[in-house]
Amino acid sequence: MLRLPKYGMAVHRPRRWAVTAGVLLGSCGLAFSSLANETLLVGAYHNPPKLFVDDRGKLRGILGELLEAIAKQEDWQLETIACEFQHCLNLLEQGDIDLVPDVAWSEERAQRFTFHSEPVMHSWSQLYQHEGEGVEAILDLENKRIAVVQGSIQQNYLAAVTERFDVMVSWMAVDSYAEGFQAVAMGQADLAVSDHLFGDWRAHNYGLYETAIIFQPIRLFYAGSPALSNVVLERIDQVLRRWKRDPHSEYFSTLRAWRAEAQPPEAIPVWLWWCLWLLATFCIIVLGGALWLKRRMASNREQLNANKVMLATILDSVDAYIYIKTPSLRYQFVNQKVSELFGLPAEQILGKSDNDFFDSTTAHEIAQVDRSVMESGRKVTIEESNVLRSSDQVRTFLTIKMPLALSPGAPASLCGISTELTDYLEMQSRTNHLAFYDVLTGLPNRRLLMESLTWEIEQENTTRPYSALLVIDLDNFHLVNDIQGHESGDQLLIDVAKQLRQYLPEGAVLARFSGDEFVALLARLGEHQAEAALSAERAARQLLDAVAQLRVNRSLPVNASIGIALFDGADHSMNSVLQQADLALQQAKTAGGSTLRFFNQDMQTSLIERTNLESDLRHALERKELALHYQVQVDHQGKTTGVEALLRWYHPQRGWVPPSTFIPLAEENGLIVPIGYWVLQSACEQLAKWANQASYAALTISVNVSSVQFQQPEFVRNLEGLLAQTQAPPGRLVLEVTESLLMREPTRVRNTMLKLRAQGIRFAIDDFGTGYSSLSYLKRLPLDELKIDQSFIRELLTDKADAAIVDTTILLAVSLGLTVVAEGVEKKEQLDWLKGHGCYRYQGYLFGRPTPIEYLFESY
Repeated sequence: MLRLPKYGMAVHRPRRWAVTAGVLLGSCGLAFSSLANETLLVGAYHNPPKLFVDDRGKLRGILGELLEAIAKQEDWQLETIACEFQHCLNLLEQGDIDLVPDVAWSEERAQRFTFHSEPVMHSWSQLYQHEGEGVEAILDLENKRIAVVQGSIQQNYLAAVTERFDVMVSWMAVDSYAEGFQAVAMGQADLAVSDHLFGDWRAHNYGLYETAIIFQPIRLFYAGSPALSNVVLERIDQVLRRWKRDPHSEYFSTLRAWRAEAQPPEAIPVWLWWCLWLLATFCIIVLGGALWLKRRMASNREQLNANKVMLATILDSVDAYIYIKTPSLRYQFVNQKVSELFGLPAEQILGKSDNDFFDSTTAHEIAQVDRSVMESGRKVTIEESNVLRSSDQVRTFLTIKMPLALSPGAPASLCGISTELTDYLEMQSRTNHLAFYDVLTGLPNRRLLMESLTWEIEQENTTRPYSALLVIDLDNFHLVNDIQGHESGDQLLIDVAKQLRQYLPEGAVLARFSGDEFVALLARLGEHQAEAALSAERAARQLLDAVAQLRVNRSLPVNASIGIALFDGADHSMNSVLQQADLALQQAKTAGGSTLRFFNQDMQTSLIERTNLESDLRHALERKELALHYQVQVDHQGKTTGVEALLRWYHPQRGWVPPSTFIPLAEENGLIVPIGYWVLQSACEQLAKWANQASYAALTISVNVSSVQFQQPEFVRNLEGLLAQTQAPPGRLVLEVTESLLMREPTRVRNTMLKLRAQGIRFAIDDFGTGYSSLSYLKRLPLDELKIDQSFIRELLTDKADAAIVDTTILLAVSLGLTVVAEGVEKKEQLDWLKGHGCYRYQGYLFGRPTPIEYLFESY
């Protein structure tokens, strides 16, 4: 029975296999019996000779007839549905049919359908041609027209292979193998693609023969629906395996029938068959040998041509200039790079000499080298600098030249391989320039200067003339970047470099050392130090004047400071000379800038002393060399109101080191932070002790806080932690800050003071009047005390200006509600004057010197 569904519409029928699958759980015997007389829906597509449906709706073809034979043996009923191949697979996947014959196994299909284990048969794809076309390999397909079924995996495979081998092919799309064979027979195509079964069945009808190009071997199965019982597939496997073991089975008879393998008549005698077989074999051997020789010769010619093409392709793709010259030095072969170099196709280069492409000098030099190679018979490697006729550019090549014997007994030709070095040498030159020169100014950089300085110092000379190193630094260069932007700053550096280069003596080395710092090396100024110093000073003053002539956008003046170090190479090192010049520069900066300074030994001594002192200071705290001395503060009635904690350092070898010496050093290197923390901790511990003693409970302790310490992010948290740890009363702690701290980041400073003020801590402004005073901060900041600096108190009785300043300060403080403390009171007359003008708190030698806590009140 044949049913033809419309494409795109599903075929539905009751699924009787679900019942059968349930019965299978019983026993194999029951399962087999349940399959008897069952109807299997089989989807069949037109693909002779493997599969098709005849006019009566019966399966035909190799796989169709084998399935009919299996169904007859197993007592199954087959119901056939004709459909296109892809539509058959869709119906199978949906479970609307049970089997589809002639399906190649793949991993993708194994996920969608069920397959039995034993393949029905094997197949492959093959190319077919007219006899004598000579297509034996993929490379033979160049410029051939190939008929292939549209959208087939055969077309995809062949397209990929020919593209990989760079073989140009014209594709002709057809709807069937038969249409492809017809196209070749009619001369519309050169070759056709088919599976070998169809080709064996029908190719000779079209006068076509198979080629040696075979691809895509596949195994063919009966594909089952995912809902199909495994018993059906297992029975198919069992029948196929049994048939394949029997040469006289239904399986082999079906294959023979469709491959037209006729049996010989039994009436012919056996001995005659043997004779015919021997004769045929002999003929085949003879013809095969002749054909093999013919094909071998053709193959060798093709291989030779292919090798020639391949060699030319390789030589053209090499990034080198490859050429062969005849014994008369005319070009015999050139690759693509040589053609590009000369700007001509190869055919216009061959037969010409170098005189046609290079200038006369270059051509003469090349010819000399070529003749030398051919006469000596040796390979040479040389660097050539050539100039083409069409250009003035000098191009550099690394060339290998060797004699080349192209045929026995003939004069040797010359083979050359040249690699261009022009770009590499230019890149190397740029890299070298970047390594030794400053990108912005074009001056030598630090590295080149150091090498020059080292070379100058290490020169062995009995006279040892003096040289000078000048370190030139722009004064307040950061203002240019801050006010006018970095672009203006860069332009200024470029202009300064030009000015310095213009005014430096001939032979001097000028380098940009870093940022806005330049260094000049004046070599061999003279054998006498005084003479060399005079020359260096004269050059330095010219440089100062040269820089001063520049103005940035005609608004900001430009000045520089210069440090000079003389050296003669004896007992000097590169680092020591640089260090000396830098020390001299710092002296020039300290002097106000826009000047020059020479290095002298006192600077070196001061530097060493400072370095040693800094090193000792780093260990002073852990060695317990630091101590707090306290100086009392009294009121106008002589009553002690508090003390000021003063830091002291007793060095084991130096003795007492003045605070004015080591405190600035500690602030500069950051040691003031741990030292200041120790001071605050000691003061808080002392306040905690006094809090439990009635006679001292009301006393305050004033502590000087460095601006470096005050601006630490963790300052507030650390101080709150100390108060909690020691239980010291916050209201008895007075932090003394300077005007310079209050003027730096006033908003941030005010917020910090307000946080501490909320804890009860009090603030005093120390050394009032000595900094950049601003009255506005006095009313905005939470201050409690104002301390008048002792420099005003010292001349209070003799200097009217100091007296006026002190009097005004007292009036100002009183009007703002601040307590006034006068520092440095040493005389009774000073005390009386202060009392008469409204100052009622005092501190100084008149009341007591700073002393350790244990002796504080014994002498008072």
